[in-house]
Amino acid sequence: MNVEINSWTDQQLRAVLLQLLETIHDAVTIVDTDGIVQHWNRIAESTYGIAKEQIIGRRIGDFFQRESIMLFQVMESGLEVKQVYHEPRPGTHVIIDASPIRDASGTLVGAISIEHNVTQYVKMSAEMYSKQEVEELSSVSFPFKPEELTAAKLCVQKEQPLLLSGEEGVGRRAIAKWIQGELELKGAFVTLSCGTIPEGLLEAELFGYHGEEIRIGKLDQAKEGLLYLKDIHLMPPFIQHKLNDAIQERAYRRLGGGAEVPLQCALVCAVPTAPITKSLMEEGTLLESLYYAMFEQQIPCLAERKQDLPELSRMFVEEAAVKLDIEPPILTRDAIAAILAFDWPGNVPQLKHAMEHACFVAHTNHRSSVTAMELPDYARLTTLAELTEAELPLSIHSEEMERSRIMEALKRTNGNKARAAKLLSISRGALYYKLKSYGLDEQ
Repeated sequence: MNVEINSWTDQQLRAVLLQLLETIHDAVTIVDTDGIVQHWNRIAESTYGIAKEQIIGRRIGDFFQRESIMLFQVMESGLEVKQVYHEPRPGTHVIIDASPIRDASGTLVGAISIEHNVTQYVKMSAEMYSKQEVEELSSVSFPFKPEELTAAKLCVQKEQPLLLSGEEGVGRRAIAKWIQGELELKGAFVTLSCGTIPEGLLEAELFGYHGEEIRIGKLDQAKEGLLYLKDIHLMPPFIQHKLNDAIQERAYRRLGGGAEVPLQCALVCAVPTAPITKSLMEEGTLLESLYYAMFEQQIPCLAERKQDLPELSRMFVEEAAVKLDIEPPILTRDAIAAILAFDWPGNVPQLKHAMEHACFVAHTNHRSSVTAMELPDYARLTTLAELTEAELPLSIHSEEMERSRIMEALKRTNGNKARAAKLLSISRGALYYKLKSYGLDEQ
């Protein structure tokens, strides 16, 4: 039975809201304009080990100084903050979004903070770096399950054209190249981007030309090898018809006539994502008979492959290090958090470029690790420390602030405790004591 929300009482709406806050998988904190905690959900309890009874009705600053400053900044400015990285305690990594709360009349009544815990992925990254070797091929380097890779390879082996659909940069050409190597095809790996060749030349470029002299096309060049055709939907309809006929008959004629030429190459084609491809067929841009002549495999974008990002990043860092002739730098926890938070609309090439950029900057600054600061601007996260540092009273030496400053000093000195102690203007013995007190001696 459908129930109109407008017919619900305030009490019913409050019950729905409370259930929603307790159901989501992120830590939620709500404070009033005085910074008094009004809501602290179950995920916040488990993340910080603070029961509702302990914190609700208390000032948020009594527990979290930086978070308190951030929420007051949000209320004062009236602006949201998005994708702020924070390590609230050793080994816990969160991404914070915060917004002011206003009632129906527009009056400010408080602020809400939602913290997404990315600790699992950061720990996964740490485990990844402990591996001695990386497999050259995996579901990470190619976003297919093993059985899907096997099916794609078998499809081409049995002379069935393979159609790879996905966004630009997801690795369609790399998969085609892998299949070429796996099948140990004798011929060449040939590529043709259908959108870059003028319509009047595309037919001859693909099928060849028969005149006073015979000029072979890409299908001929790929004999006993593999031809990768990118953006086949950009082919004129008559060329799509001719290609479909060649697939069905396993033979074709060059432009200008002449005898039939047997089709003797494997064929892998690429089109945009599945929804776009469907609309292209409905519009008549992509020939349905050509589409259905091929075996389709859809490739997910990086935004749908968060679990693969740490290892992909490490692979690209190692490749960049080889080019620079240096030891591969380690990606720090805040760098991994930033990588996970970004959606990478440019997919694999964009991620690869970002890792190359980060490696170069780290090497230039004589650093043995890559932090979030070395990433390109578009992928860099604001940290809670950066957001609140200017307003943090220096006279207040809370444990949270002291621990945060120790961690920052260690990060700046690449873990060198003697240099960190000097930076903090304390003795080395005092630093060791504080590291042990705050549980940082094992970090």
